[in-house]
Amino acid sequence: MTYTPRFQYTAALVQAAAEIASYQATVAVLPLPLSVERRLRHEARVRVAHNSTWIENRTLALEEAAAVIANKTLADPTRAKTEASLEVRNYFQALEFVDQNLDTVCDEAFIRRLHAIIMRGSRGGRPREHSDFRRENLRVGNFAYVPPAWEDVPGLMTDLVAWAAGPGLTQPRFVYAAVLAYQFVTIHPFHDGNGRTCRALATWALRGPDDEHAIDPIGLLSVEEFYAADLAGYYEALQMGLHFSYYETNERGSRSDPDLTPWLVYFAGALARSARQVQQVVTEQFRAAHGAVLDDPVADYPRTFRRMLIHMPDPTVSFGPREVVAWLHVSDRTARAWLKEWWTQDLIQPQRPGAQRIHAWVLAERVAAVVARQQQF
Repeated sequence: MTYTPRFQYTAALVQAAAEIASYQATVAVLPLPLSVERRLRHEARVRVAHNSTWIENRTLALEEAAAVIANKTLADPTRAKTEASLEVRNYFQALEFVDQNLDTVCDEAFIRRLHAIIMRGSRGGRPREHSDFRRENLRVGNFAYVPPAWEDVPGLMTDLVAWAAGPGLTQPRFVYAAVLAYQFVTIHPFHDGNGRTCRALATWALRGPDDEHAIDPIGLLSVEEFYAADLAGYYEALQMGLHFSYYETNERGSRSDPDLTPWLVYFAGALARSARQVQQVVTEQFRAAHGAVLDDPVADYPRTFRRMLIHMPDPTVSFGPREVVAWLHVSDRTARAWLKEWWTQDLIQPQRPGAQRIHAWVLAERVAAVVARQQQF
């Protein structure tokens, strides 16, 4: 059976889409110093990991989450905080996995691997590379929701990933992310960790598949903090007034075939709020570094090259196709094409000038000097 989500574009949805587009334009035209971009990305990832796990366990403060991510010891490591610390670290690692798989097809293997990272260490036995779908029926909360029977999960997941890899890709990316997250958590394919995984899937959808189509290619947005600030509103938006059972119907419709418009309006609204907040930060940071950015040739470099500079551990290191593949998660063919383009633009040079075959590259001297100065900001 084909999965075909139902929804309508409302004035609120269109307004949110306009605000999201404004954020995208701001980030695209206001380049930040590399060190500032790195810092903002890390801070956003910490907030995402903290808030997405806090929604369920409500244990660690943001400062404590940042500490455990940095492998620091908590002052009062209670059992609850120890368990919450594991969840935060796992989620932070899951976000790294998301970054490494932005161009991956959203199939069952990807989802099962993502869930396994999120749940690592929370179950007995050897850690699993891929989680298995549940083989028992569940109820979420005190009958707040009864998901589909476990026998129906494989078919529903097959339909969802077919939509995610096909028709869903024709939708605006924020719609794609909202629908993917909602239908996944509705199916509730795993015994535990479904909420965290659905939010991680939304992050993956917003970050990829490439800079041209992604809403948040840099990774600065943190929608989860708006969920955590109003948990009642978040759960109400997910439930949409529908019957608590997946198979039952009430005056609002059925969870098996709902009108997703209310959820899309909520999701897009939270995303727009995060976009406005980050847009202000980016604008302020740009103004603070305005003079340096105007005089800095890095601001005029191709986006692909700037991405590589962000991931380079040091402006003096040598690199080749293998490193570009590892840093930017592209194919070997793409890495070699980009290296050739950067060479023709005098951004890089062979590590051994005059060699008949080029095996390694370094930054052009003027570029290395600029990057070294920016790392001091």
